[in-house]
Amino acid sequence: MKKLLPLSIAAALALPVHADVSYSNLYIFGDSLLDSGNLGLRFTNRVGDGNGDFTVGDYARIAPQYLGEALTLLSAPAAAGGTNWAVGGYETADILNSINGTGLALPAGGAVARQAFLNETPRIDPDALVLIDGGGNDFLNGTATDQASIINSARTLLAAAQALSDAGANYILFANLPDLGQTAALQAQDLGAPGSAAAASAGAAGYNSALEAFSAFGSANLVPVDLAGLISYVSDNAEAFGFVSGTNPAFGPLAGFDQRYMCFDDSGNDCVEHPIFGIDGSNPNPDVLIFNDGVHPTAQMGAITGDYLISVVNGPQDVGLIPELGLDIVRSQRGATTELRRQQQASPGESRWTISGVGLDAERVAENDSRSLNIGFSSPLSEQLDSAVVLSFGDHESESARTDFSATSVGLSGLLSYRDGGWLLQGAAGLSVVDYDSLDRDVKLGPQTLTAKGGTNGFGWHLDGLLSYEVLGDSSISLRPAVGWRWMKAEVDSYRESGAAVANTEWGEQRRDSQVFRAGLLAGVALGDGVRGFAEVFAATEMEDHDETVTGRNRNLGFGDYQMPSYREDGEDYVEASVGISAALGSSRIAASVEYSDEAEGREALIFSFSRPL
Repeated sequence: MKKLLPLSIAAALALPVHADVSYSNLYIFGDSLLDSGNLGLRFTNRVGDGNGDFTVGDYARIAPQYLGEALTLLSAPAAAGGTNWAVGGYETADILNSINGTGLALPAGGAVARQAFLNETPRIDPDALVLIDGGGNDFLNGTATDQASIINSARTLLAAAQALSDAGANYILFANLPDLGQTAALQAQDLGAPGSAAAASAGAAGYNSALEAFSAFGSANLVPVDLAGLISYVSDNAEAFGFVSGTNPAFGPLAGFDQRYMCFDDSGNDCVEHPIFGIDGSNPNPDVLIFNDGVHPTAQMGAITGDYLISVVNGPQDVGLIPELGLDIVRSQRGATTELRRQQQASPGESRWTISGVGLDAERVAENDSRSLNIGFSSPLSEQLDSAVVLSFGDHESESARTDFSATSVGLSGLLSYRDGGWLLQGAAGLSVVDYDSLDRDVKLGPQTLTAKGGTNGFGWHLDGLLSYEVLGDSSISLRPAVGWRWMKAEVDSYRESGAAVANTEWGEQRRDSQVFRAGLLAGVALGDGVRGFAEVFAATEMEDHDETVTGRNRNLGFGDYQMPSYREDGEDYVEASVGISAALGSSRIAASVEYSDEAEGREALIFSFSRPL
């Protein structure tokens, strides 16, 4: 999109995003909003010389470049051998042609500078990320003028996305068209031709409706990028984002013209340049203006758009941390059964009640803290078989750079211990019912941070088995080699977010499993009258590799569900160790232990218990 025309222009503010999950490549297709330099320039303001002269210096970065930096992926122009195929002035037909037609024409309709993308890359890496926009120049050039032609333009852009999907693209960021009537160019045009801005708005709205309606007939996984909603939100809250807004009576004939629609540079004669902050104004400053020219964003608006694109990619990874909190909730509940397991190992055949507290801290991407209070009862069922049941109440928190989650849980666990000579087989099972009462994630948009808020419910299950044999045992010392298996599962129900304007999303159900095999040694030693110490060490292997996706749906648009990567982690070998002490107080007993695992960034737990005979 380079110049404007009555009905067109504002399609110039669409840009991409970032993520914590690793993507293999970033491919970009579209028009001037995403063009990082295929025509030798970027469609935004220059950075200037630092002394107020903005006619010199490099062109500022645009949104796709922020996305590429966040992904640590290059987004160099395709004309220079890079992966950004967006070209200023491209209509939707040109975008499709650059993908599976004659190739990359520079400029639009000009000589082919590079063969079509799918001729070079017939199969796209399934871990690649694609960003595509388009449609503005169809209005600008008079291609989209009525309902039929507007629908045709929308279907052409969808065909471009479908071609990429058919070639293997799994994750396609698909941008809608900003409100053309709310651009600097159309607002300026409306001064002399009242009604032209409203007509442009209607055309863009019709185009976006067609994108949403006809997207249902394709199989591409389209991740909506709501450029229209973003720019409208920023415009409606301009001052909060540092942009000038409203009218200024000192502007003479332009006293009634809203400063939001004044541009920085009117050298193209397509907008009203700001008398103060424009490039020829008394105090040039593009950072307080939304539009650089009639339709393209300033560097500041481009940075905000880049942040939004990043949030679209980060959002699934942020909510992908919730099941990890769920697994740590299960681990916290297991801590109570672990204490009863040790009691039944050291003092079989006793009927006791136990109250215990478990504090667990774990760190991966997020820091998870769990605290639980547990009430347990153990009783022998026969000379060889002991049983126990535990009721757990927990409070849990999880924090990362962008998320703040909290939850409460109620859990019920059961334990059986079977002895036969030196053999001891112990098994536990449990269920946790979880209330994720606060699920907040931050969405950065330039100087503002919105918070998407939600809440949901979930469940956790665990099965735990441990087989040990006493190779050394007397009144003072016990030594048991042991092997074990542990399975845990966390389920998180779907939920809807609110409070984050264009970033609100409806998230689907999530599940995560953990399956661990371990082998190690259990040791106990008498330290004095009624005092015993114990230690356990295991070599453990996580058998589950996680390559998870989550289903999302933009709550503000009419597109369908999409899937995005939410969590990736390979199984690993690690060490679990614990050490503790117990002491008799008459018929009562107190115990304390410290648990440690070097899985991921490490996990620690403290367990305290008090028990008495029934």
